[in-house]
Amino acid sequence: APLQLRELVNCRWAEEVTQQLDTLQLCNLNKHEENEKDKCENHHEKLSVFCWTCKKCICHQCALPGGMHGGHTFKPLAEIYEQHVTKVNEEVAKLRRRLMELISLVQEVVR
Repeated sequence: APLQLRELVNCRWAEEVTQQLDTLQLCNLNKHEENEKDKCENHHEKLSVFCWTCKKCICHQCALPGGMHGGHTFKPLAEIYEQHVTKVNEEVAKLRRRLMELISLVQEVVR
């Protein structure tokens, strides 16, 4: 049977659903791009090792003897990450203490 425009019902939530689908697709694209950033340029494998000699993240194949970083010093990437997180947290704590000192000094000047 032919469908007439007057027989159609306005679906109020259709626009909302399509916006959510667009958002999900955008999120998937962003995740894919992030995953590509975390891969070795040469071997397209996950970066899992930190080359201490070159100061850069590499994959386990680059770290193998005969690889691009053969003979270099390595550390697990997770260990380096934890060290950096600890250092950043310590610096943030120092900055917070300094901010409190400065606020106290400003209050003294105002008094």
